[in-house]
Amino acid sequence: MPMVIGLKKRFELLKSKPELREKLWKVTRALQAGLKERGFNLGVTNSMVTPVFLEGDLFEATSLTRDLRETYGIFCSIVIYPVIPKGLILLRLIPTAAHSMDDVQRTLDAYSEMAGKLKSGYYRPAKMAVA
Repeated sequence: MPMVIGLKKRFELLKSKPELREKLWKVTRALQAGLKERGFNLGVTNSMVTPVFLEGDLFEATSLTRDLRETYGIFCSIVIYPVIPKGLILLRLIPTAAHSMDDVQRTLDAYSEMAGKLKSGYYRPAKMAVA
């Protein structure tokens, strides 16, 4: 029942405060455009849910997700094999109307740093044990 109440409240807000929907899409477009400009593969999305595809394995996926959360304060969910092909990582970002353009910029910068670390092998087991 709490889930239904929460959904109902969201619909009420969408009706009564269209500026929240407009802000949500402004933040979403900025995030998605910024990620694409930095070379990230977003696949196809028509919603605020922003998928980011990377190459890597389970260990790297969990390590980089932990790094994003603990170092950069960014939460995202991960999807790995068998839901998506082996060797790929799917990170899902979900911006909200509560996020600011500064939040978007910090996320873009963090993702660029994370991608560099992933490419360098930083998130592989041997590297993580030393780090």
